Amino acid sequence: MKNNHFFILIALALVMVTACTKTITPPLNYSPQLVIEGVVSDTAGPYHVSLSKTANFYSDNVYPTVSGATVVITDATANVTDVLSEAASGDYVTHAIIGTPGHTYQLKVMLAGQTYTATSTMPKPVALDSVTVDYSVSNNFRPVANYQDPADQKNYYKYSIQRNGKHVNHFQTFDDRLSNGRYIRDKLDCDTGTFHHGDLVKVDLVGLDFGAFNFLHEAEAVAYDNANLSTPATPTSNITGGCIGYFAAQTVSSKITRVR
Repeated sequence: MKNNHFFILIALALVMVTACTKTITPPLNYSPQLVIEGVVSDTAGPYHVSLSKTANFYSDNVYPTVSGATVVITDATANVTDVLSEAASGDYVTHAIIGTPGHTYQLKVMLAGQTYTATSTMPKPVALDSVTVDYSVSNNFRPVANYQDPADQKNYYKYSIQRNGKHVNHFQTFDDRLSNGRYIRDKLDCDTGTFHHGDLVKVDLVGLDFGAFNFLHEAEAVAYDNANLSTPATPTSNITGGCIGYFAAQTVSSKITRVR
């Protein structure tokens, strides 16, 4: 996964063994797809919507940006409409929208005669109490997110992690289906050796509605659990119109700790 894209195309490498070994690269039928990723949060704006195209399997993970779209976000609760500006190629930014828990936001993207729409409601915020570190396995220090899950609502979460100010190339989803109203102490997944003594670790607890969570949960399965999937598939987008990606109205709570 690269540049926040979660989409894996599968190719078959054919190896024929005779007097020598020959690797054959099969041709793939490839049709670029539009990728839309947009977020409104309860943190300070501006908020961003990115537009790009999927890349050929044999490319160098360079995803072409998409310019010239009309992008609009509406706070349907407050009746505020914001027409985004293209700050850089494929990067569209807000001007007036303020992320507010409980509000419903609508995204509309118009490009080349096609319209793509999505709706997302920002949940009530859930605060991280602290981030600690699990030292039980040598050379596999794992951050632990500690917080109280509310009993009065269904909650969907995403964890993201930074190490010394840089994002760790892994995210994790979680919902309270089996732990509603409980105190959560969640050990976060990361590769062995990701964290070392003295590292500064920041964890974001991101609250989502079901549509955004479902996309990220499926994307997590494709990106990190691909060996367990019989037929890897594109995650289910909460954006209509025939594209890949998601739109999320989300809350964010962050805590920092240092690996001792």
